[in-house]
Amino acid sequence: MRPAIAVLLAAPWVLPVAVSAQDADRGRALAERWCGNCHLVDRSAVAGRADGVPTLPAIAADPATTPGRLRGFMSAAHGRMPDFSLGARDQDDLIAYILGLRAK
Repeated sequence: MRPAIAVLLAAPWVLPVAVSAQDADRGRALAERWCGNCHLVDRSAVAGRADGVPTLPAIAADPATTPGRLRGFMSAAHGRMPDFSLGARDQDDLIAYILGLRAK
């Protein structure tokens, strides 16, 4: 009986994590839609653009790139990058895609 109670008590903390898991495939679609006008988004994009805009694989390969830093860039317009006002789920999925481009 006690193990069943423990499972029921833990369920509210476990379920939200599973439901809010990052979706890198959805992140790729977002990257193609929102980032593709300026950044090369495909994993095979190794060479940068002539105008200096980094590719998403180059951003992913940068050791300074962290989920928090990416979220900061996505949360506010800066330089040449517009503010897309992406919600938390979109940001999570886009971050999952970008960080998934890192060489294994």
